[in-house]
Amino acid sequence: MQALGTQSKLVTSASLALPKLVTNALHEHAAAMAEGGVADTVRKWWTDFKSDVKNASTKFAAAPPAAAPTPEAGSLSLPLGPFDATDSVLGEGGYAKVVLGRNRNTGEKVAIKLLDTRADAASGRAASSEAAIVREVAALRRAGAHPNVCQLLGYYRLGKDGDVHAMVMELCGGGELFRLVERFGAVEERRVLPLFVGVLAGLRHLHAQGIAHRDLKLENILLARVESGKGGTSTVLVPKIADLGLAHAHARGADGQGWAERELTQFCGSRSYCAPEVLARLGYNGYLADVWSLGVCLFGLVSGFFPTDEATSRDWRFERIARQQHVAPELSTVSTIYGFYQRPCPLSPALVQLLDGMLQVAPARRLRLDQVAAAPWVHGHTVLPTAKEGAAPQPPGAAVVAPPAAATAPPTAAAAPPAEASVLCDFLIDVEVDLSDQLQRGDEYRSALPDDPAGPPMIRRQRAEECVGMVAGAL
Repeated sequence: MQALGTQSKLVTSASLALPKLVTNALHEHAAAMAEGGVADTVRKWWTDFKSDVKNASTKFAAAPPAAAPTPEAGSLSLPLGPFDATDSVLGEGGYAKVVLGRNRNTGEKVAIKLLDTRADAASGRAASSEAAIVREVAALRRAGAHPNVCQLLGYYRLGKDGDVHAMVMELCGGGELFRLVERFGAVEERRVLPLFVGVLAGLRHLHAQGIAHRDLKLENILLARVESGKGGTSTVLVPKIADLGLAHAHARGADGQGWAERELTQFCGSRSYCAPEVLARLGYNGYLADVWSLGVCLFGLVSGFFPTDEATSRDWRFERIARQQHVAPELSTVSTIYGFYQRPCPLSPALVQLLDGMLQVAPARRLRLDQVAAAPWVHGHTVLPTAKEGAAPQPPGAAVVAPPAAATAPPTAAAAPPAEASVLCDFLIDVEVDLSDQLQRGDEYRSALPDDPAGPPMIRRQRAEECVGMVAGAL
């Protein structure tokens, strides 16, 4: 009997002991995972595996028989450490597949993303970037566990050369935030608030770990259904930030404390969510670029359309916004955007103030995350506190602080009031899971009809882009 993990790279951390005959069969079938459909491959793997175990037990009758993993009725499984990958496909994209899995010890369901670094022109399968996979795994490992970040539960390399990567992730069965706008259009502020507070908490956690996401968008924020109340009598939808494939993890500071400040130069992200300085190919602060993207997400949720199609001179909306912020910084950017389409701004004054601060073109004037967390709207206020007599008016990018009456910490989405959570769950109950949206980087996304050049840029799926040919030091 030899340990499976000492024979090859099939599963780098496996500890399952099997006869050599069975081990060789596992190697062959795991390599085949990358060449055919997941369901067909796992089905063939399981059939052959049972046959191998039967033959091996006859040949090695004198030795104690090795216990083969027993799948659930009607299900096929591939062992990955303490997890089983089933043949139930949750999503499939141009370069990856997501299958349903479970933890054998706890029974907890998980999502397993399978990525192949080998392209297959015959089947149209694109190759995953080895560097992007390694970067995402490293960022997720540093992020660790947080209620509002989709956690990495395990990572394995399959195949004889380790060409197939398996990332075991939390299963988020509530769909993505993009689906809200796609299905319902603009969402009421009271329903957006607990979701935004959760996303804000997740992003603050990433930044505290020295991680800039760089591709924050509605498609990359998933919803997990979490039981709450005594005996799990109610369900709360908890937002979780996902897809750290373009994230940048800063190095430790020289003194070993905190994270070293570094100007990033790599262009990456999704067009309508990208900060102006990123699209301009200028050096940028990754944390402040994330604030802009978070502001675009919030604006899109409550408005049903993007503030700009892209934050460059190619978009007339952005040119007008940038000019106004320079010439008349006291005017509201959000109200100006609605004015482009002869629409009155329906948002509360507190939310307008917050968005005005997050959507500042100049990074130096843009709100920091701690300022966003202190905003009156985040603490449940819809009106602004009355300014003291004689006080100078504050520009949109100035720090905003919640009034004393709301000095308590903002409620997180995980601990939202039961009544509000119930309303939110009822509102989203028909939103379907579609994990394939996160597998399409490099492929064309489906989108709505072309926008009216004079109308608002409607919410649509955005393809993540990443520049090529950059020097290694810029990554």
